[in-house]
Amino acid sequence: MSNCLIDNSEISTLMVGGDWNCTLSKIDKIGGTIWKPTNYRNLILTTMDAFDLVDIQRLRHPRLRKYSYESKSLKLKSRIDFFLVAKNLTQYVKKSEIYPSIAPHHRAIYFSLSWTNGKSTRGNGLWKFNNTLLKDEHYVTKIRET
Repeated sequence: MSNCLIDNSEISTLMVGGDWNCTLSKIDKIGGTIWKPTNYRNLILTTMDAFDLVDIQRLRHPRLRKYSYESKSLKLKSRIDFFLVAKNLTQYVKKSEIYPSIAPHHRAIYFSLSWTNGKSTRGNGLWKFNNTLLKDEHYVTKIRET
């Protein structure tokens, strides 16, 4: 993941989210086997440190026990779905929450941004993708190469 981020990202504005299948701390798990740090978790923390990222949900809600995954059969709840956000963008995060979803075992992770400080100005209109380009072999090849 680190090589992909270095090669393809503007690191200072990085936001990465999804189902990590890993808890970062003991507070993020209840039930099942006893929590202990794993190599995968340590790798995520090392990557967070290297790219100056924070777990925005934990930053905003340091003691909140709210979980994104639940397995009734294993009697387990954990927060394995989360967003990592560049530290310098945390001031723009307006809200960070975990909501119910239609997925059977996972909840929706959500955060919203607010660019109210005037740094970013709104564009002059709506961009719409012309999906007929997907039939253009040259275009599709160029996109895949890029």
